[in-house]
Amino acid sequence: MENFTYDELIEKYNVQRAERFAYIDFVLRFLGGIKRSDLLKFFGIGDAAASKEISEYKKLRPSNVDYDRVLRKNVILRVTFRPLIDLDAETALGMLANGFNKNKLYDRPMLPYQRIGATPHYLNIELVSMITRAINSKTAIKCNYVSGNSNNRGERTLLPTAFFYDGQSWMFRAFHRNSITGKGHFKCFEFSRLLNVTECPNDAANVSETLPQDADWHLVAPLQLTLHPSLSPYKKATIIQEFGLDEEQNEFVITEKAVLVYYLKKHWKIDVNDSPSSEGNYNFHLKNGDTLKHLHCMENVFKYA
Repeated sequence: MENFTYDELIEKYNVQRAERFAYIDFVLRFLGGIKRSDLLKFFGIGDAAASKEISEYKKLRPSNVDYDRVLRKNVILRVTFRPLIDLDAETALGMLANGFNKNKLYDRPMLPYQRIGATPHYLNIELVSMITRAINSKTAIKCNYVSGNSNNRGERTLLPTAFFYDGQSWMFRAFHRNSITGKGHFKCFEFSRLLNVTECPNDAANVSETLPQDADWHLVAPLQLTLHPSLSPYKKATIIQEFGLDEEQNEFVITEKAVLVYYLKKHWKIDVNDSPSSEGNYNFHLKNGDTLKHLHCMENVFKYA
């Protein structure tokens, strides 16, 4: 089965049709299904044109998609799906976060560019696509996962709900069912730590396992940050410039989802001790830590202070 680069698809058809085929392929792969109305909304084309493009895509990839009369949309054939255009996982996640962008399909930066610090273990796009489809369909996955807190790599049942980028790693939020207690809780997971994934498209999330019920995800915490007293004058001036502070401004307040403060603490080098520490390499001190410690989802933020 022939794979295309985006340029080759343009040569075979034209720019407009190539973009539409790439879009159909992308939505099927990462969301699990596509309707004519999706093409109407995104490209502003009519019903007949949308039907024609989906039909032509099916000729290019007959084993990728089938029409589900119950759902009234074209759905992915998971076992036989073969992408029309190859993508890397980070590009796909970036488009899922910011919108489909045909320019991302070209390997031609507009200015000299190099990504620094890409991890040697590239994200497995097949596993990533299973997670994003589960997020979109609100269904379960079974997986094995390399935890940073234990050696337990046994099978887990997760209900993925959202994904995010912490500045270094792509991660996802999910409800973790506990098969022993019958209960569970919401947690954050790294895509790169997935060992394998099995989709469970017929295992729909219970109401309690969906994103609206994730209180910690919706809780926004104010962080009162002050420039750390251990900063040298040169480093302090650098931080002021980088964060757009006034020259005499030593503190500022930001808000962040409470469950994500842990990652902000790492990347911004925030000292969360009650009093500024004389040891360590910090940029900021969290001034209002006492008002946040009672939050259960902040446990890891203060645990390793």
